[in-house]
Amino acid sequence: MELNRILFPAPCQSYNVDDYPEQLIWVPKIPDSLSIPCFLLQYMEGSSKLMLYFHGNAEDLGLSYEIIDMLRAVLHIHILAIEYPGYGVYTGKPTAEGILNDAECVYSFVLSLGVKPEDIIVFGRSIGSGPATFLARTRKVGCLMLMSAYTSIKEAAKHFAGKLGESLIKERFENIKHMPFITCPTFLVHGIKDTVIPYHHSQKLHELCKGPSSLFLPSEMTHNNFDYCDDLILPIATFLSQSGISVLPASDNNAHIHVPWSFSKPPATQKIKRKKNVMKRRQTVI
Repeated sequence: MELNRILFPAPCQSYNVDDYPEQLIWVPKIPDSLSIPCFLLQYMEGSSKLMLYFHGNAEDLGLSYEIIDMLRAVLHIHILAIEYPGYGVYTGKPTAEGILNDAECVYSFVLSLGVKPEDIIVFGRSIGSGPATFLARTRKVGCLMLMSAYTSIKEAAKHFAGKLGESLIKERFENIKHMPFITCPTFLVHGIKDTVIPYHHSQKLHELCKGPSSLFLPSEMTHNNFDYCDDLILPIATFLSQSGISVLPASDNNAHIHVPWSFSKPPATQKIKRKKNVMKRRQTVI
């Protein structure tokens, strides 16, 4: 049994490179000569905040587009969503180490574009809470948002893979070790009816967070089924307001993110995945 296939059961590819010509950009991957495919969705009226979005483990960027676009439109923020190796158009095999390296590369990239660390919001959904929490621990960010998070992959494995799965899975994405060192404002949302990753994982992370932390537990929310507005958008908007985090740009100069044209195409040597005609039904596991 290959453990990475348990942790990262990539869905059938949902998009091709030409499906999102205005949103798809390619972030340089250091020290490789390859690039990381990402979706950049800008709030056209301008915003001072950029969200780095890490999706769940059984969805690619195409399947995540709806929630990403809604967050952008309603919260009035720019969003840069990161693809995982082996997902979507991104070749390679997903590993925890590779995803963390990509997260660091993307963070450095947005700084090179002139985005200030305090204007970066890091959002991680489910498995994506791992790289999100890692960045909030190791880099300066404005705030951290976690949806259906886990204390560690090993602990989460108890609920979906049993004792055998727990014993096979090494410690990866240990959010529980990072939270005591995170000082930025942190928002956690977790459904009471989540049977994949029980909500007590987020409760524990909330208790351990060193900085100001807000925990929201919707009573009817599960791991995959939730109300976009009542369970996510409105609670996030309330959190931003109570934390004194404004999305209004200080001037027109920092209202938009200007990405050089050269990043709109992958390196000539990079292989690109092509989707097949049949796409499996989306089913986020963790």
